[in-house]
Amino acid sequence: MRTVSTAEFDYGWRPLHNYLEARGITPPELPQAQTGESAHLPSEALYEWVVLHSHCATEGLHLGECYRVTDYGVAGLAILSAECVDDALKVIKIYMLLFNKDISDIRIDQPRPDEVQISISLNSKPCWSDQARLFDANVLASASYKLFKDLLQGNFELLGLTLPASTVDHQFYQDYFQLPVRFRGADIIFRLPAKLLKTPIPTANPAVFQTALALVGESFSNLLEREMGGLNHRIGALLDSLPEQYPDIRWTAQHLKMTERTLRRRLAEEGSSYREIIDQTRQARAKRLLKNAQLSIEQISDLLGYTDASSFRHAFRRWTGQTPNAYRRQL
Repeated sequence: MRTVSTAEFDYGWRPLHNYLEARGITPPELPQAQTGESAHLPSEALYEWVVLHSHCATEGLHLGECYRVTDYGVAGLAILSAECVDDALKVIKIYMLLFNKDISDIRIDQPRPDEVQISISLNSKPCWSDQARLFDANVLASASYKLFKDLLQGNFELLGLTLPASTVDHQFYQDYFQLPVRFRGADIIFRLPAKLLKTPIPTANPAVFQTALALVGESFSNLLEREMGGLNHRIGALLDSLPEQYPDIRWTAQHLKMTERTLRRRLAEEGSSYREIIDQTRQARAKRLLKNAQLSIEQISDLLGYTDASSFRHAFRRWTGQTPNAYRRQL
């Protein structure tokens, strides 16, 4: 039996197989002469085969239902463990742009204070018929809709949805998505409440999120870092996810798979330093800990990694102009 390594595992194949199996369709296989044994088509080739052999564009909605966030490997783990929808969306955006060749762009805009729009632009393949293009758009719309519902465990509200122009029965789509659907242009556009971006994800786990980001490829990691506000922000989030005291710069550089020298240089380019990030992270954590009246100043000082309470008091006065006890009394 052929052994498949983690590096070559095709995460996109499983949902396609589930869809075909549910409909009793036998997927094509690679010729034995090519591989020496029967082997499955890679997911990209299999997906195109499904699109080109579809007889009804609306079937794409049912294929989209077969995709699960766990089908995305380490990126799926990062999505599930992200702190809020905004962070999960950034991971989803980079993953799709890197690995889904049918998507040319994903934009997240806020046209009004109370509304966010997520626009998905599709690559148009000259060899595809209009039905094939609609089938592809339906897969992406359905899979995206399901991803939101799964991520928020059903606590999900859509304000509106725009799909590419279609001559198919519009009532079918409105019944499927349970809201009015507009048909125009070539993009998929989800309209969501702006407050949804800061909605906590039920499966959030900052430590797992940071571990997952450390396991994704370099290209993915670099793009996501820029999407999330730079290396400064990424290190701050990493330090904040650690349970207690803070590691030195050497540990952090190793975790981020770069040399200490490179880490210092890149932070300097952003106008920051490792010491400043630790200082900012400590300040934010100190304010959170002071809300817990059960913790003494000495205990908080120890949790923040200070050698004694007086060092913590001095640092807190430098940050806020107040003593920790005065800040706590204000709360």
